[in-house]
Amino acid sequence: MTQSAVPPLPQVELALTLAGTTFDLRWRALVGAVVTPPRFGRENEVLAAVRAAGQAGADLAVASLPPRLVGPAIRAGGVPVAARVSSLDAAEAAAEVGAALVLAPAELIEAAADAGVPVALLVDDIAGVDRARSQVGDRPVPLAIDTSAMSTREEALAVESVAVPLGCRLLCTNDVRRTRRVAETVAALLAAQRRPADGP
Repeated sequence: MTQSAVPPLPQVELALTLAGTTFDLRWRALVGAVVTPPRFGRENEVLAAVRAAGQAGADLAVASLPPRLVGPAIRAGGVPVAARVSSLDAAEAAAEVGAALVLAPAELIEAAADAGVPVALLVDDIAGVDRARSQVGDRPVPLAIDTSAMSTREEALAVESVAVPLGCRLLCTNDVRRTRRVAETVAALLAAQRRPADGP
């Protein structure tokens, strides 16, 4: 019986610059700490959450916040801030107050990129990664996936472990240390499989 060949993993040729630091995303995924919206819109809660993200080792903080709170979150320092948005107006407003990146659905990617907004495509679930790659095409737009709302640690771990080889390069999480271990382990495996011509 002839076994079907395993399809090759997608090649990601991408670098992303956030707050002056450039990340090589050929096989590495960034870890984004999800900042929970404050219960009463209090700025100090947001500042504390962003600082905690940096202390936990996140590459950036990911927030679903109005522009009036995105600005203070950025000024909290420690890590760049990405804003999760659902409209072009929100994407532009977040960029104007200094968001390093906006996470947007597929229907906003082209318009946001054309407006000069640094953008990542937020994939709803692992089954949508292949389609998201085709939607991005040749644009320098990373794919992101959010595991923070998943019901169990095991489910989140499984999704993160599969998402990176499929091409996701931003993992949004409520467990930075776990996701960092996943990102580093998978990066080592992908780097070991690279062609010799790829270089270090």
